[in-house]
Amino acid sequence: MKKLFFLLLCAFFAQAFHGQQNKGLCSVEVNDVSRMTSFGYLVSYVVQFKNYNKKTVDGIYWRALFYNNDGDFIKSEESSFNSTNLIDPIASGFTKSVTRAPGIKGASKVVIVISKVHFSDRSRCN
Repeated sequence: MKKLFFLLLCAFFAQAFHGQQNKGLCSVEVNDVSRMTSFGYLVSYVVQFKNYNKKTVDGIYWRALFYNNDGDFIKSEESSFNSTNLIDPIASGFTKSVTRAPGIKGASKVVIVISKVHFSDRSRCN
């Protein structure tokens, strides 16, 4: 039993110190990030945002951080979502999935850090 506890404790600390985490802002969180890799390239990723704010979100700006299998940083890229006449904003309590295709060689993990949130009432948070 002590060995099992020790192994679980080691696994927890290894993940806590080694794993990079997605970061939300102003009650808009990153629910999930899925990715597709092929032939050593990060072909695309899909990030799902959830709006926990009471206001409707019509814009999200983020930095995507790309890492290899060993956890080494490769590069970062700025991206955004903006609602239009064809793309609905994110109402309170709802989610929106956004796809990007960076095509980065050697990347196997992507971490999303939200840098600014814009609301439909023209207010913003950053």
